[in-house]
Amino acid sequence: MARVLTDEAIRDALSMRDVVKTMRLACREHAHGTLYAPPRWSLDVPDGELVFTAGVAMGAGTMGFRAYETLGRGPGHEGLVGIWNAESGTFDGCIVGHRVGLLRTAGINGVAADALARADATTLGVLGTGPQARQGARAVCAVRDIEQVRVHSPTRDHRSGEAATSERRGREHRETFADRMPEKLGLDTDAVTAHDDPEPVVRGADVVCCATDSETSVLDADWLDAGAHVHTLGPKRADGHELPTAAFNRADVVATDSLDQVAAYEEESGFVVADWAERLVELGPLVVEGVNRDPDAVTVFCSVGLAGTEVLLGDRYLRKLAREE
Repeated sequence: MARVLTDEAIRDALSMRDVVKTMRLACREHAHGTLYAPPRWSLDVPDGELVFTAGVAMGAGTMGFRAYETLGRGPGHEGLVGIWNAESGTFDGCIVGHRVGLLRTAGINGVAADALARADATTLGVLGTGPQARQGARAVCAVRDIEQVRVHSPTRDHRSGEAATSERRGREHRETFADRMPEKLGLDTDAVTAHDDPEPVVRGADVVCCATDSETSVLDADWLDAGAHVHTLGPKRADGHELPTAAFNRADVVATDSLDQVAAYEEESGFVVADWAERLVELGPLVVEGVNRDPDAVTVFCSVGLAGTEVLLGDRYLRKLAREE
């Protein structure tokens, strides 16, 4: 019988390592051509969009879609992941909420860190303190023996006299991150530190996770150490991006989860990497074939969203909870 689950029901059902493992399977299916993952599409409404992604993972025998709107946040604003059996066509169930979408993004970034970050990485720099930053940090810690995490929360450039308020909120957010995340990351209480400036967060970091909504650069490419690995989860449009173009120019490897989705960026507003067709490589083949990494190479992962991954993760939740009943 079909099941209807919520974010609360799935909250502790899978560990972050399990989520990363599931996303690694998705990347492998994508590389082998058994994950069908077209770019997302949307319907425009007066104050936002209704967005859809769909995919089929034939290796796992599941198919479905994710739908969410961009009109607002808070109670009543929920996403939906619908899941069908790809062989029989029967409806297996759905998950209401945003957790599946949040965790599949973190899980894919965990796969990317495992493929591209140095094996001896111990220091993580995080720019951003929202849900994507928190889950992204968990994913990196799931694949590397991170010993130290440094965090800075960039603030918007307010021209209406609210800069001081914005900075105060940013400080509160990063201090809260530093207080609460050690337990979630399995680290000592003093292993996560908040910083008022992004430079000391980035300099010396083996892995840097940018998870902001900033359309201007949140770091200087010169701050990146040789051998650093960088994730960018925020804006990546040609006219607005959180990672400076100099960082992409400096990178030896620039990877993404979906070249088809990057192409959709190009059609809509342009992608931050102008020569993306020549420079970007997909994560799937890197997972399958492995990466012969130069210890001093700088690598960048552009998270754009691989369709079908929410369905595969949602299917994993349905199966796990069904077994526990």
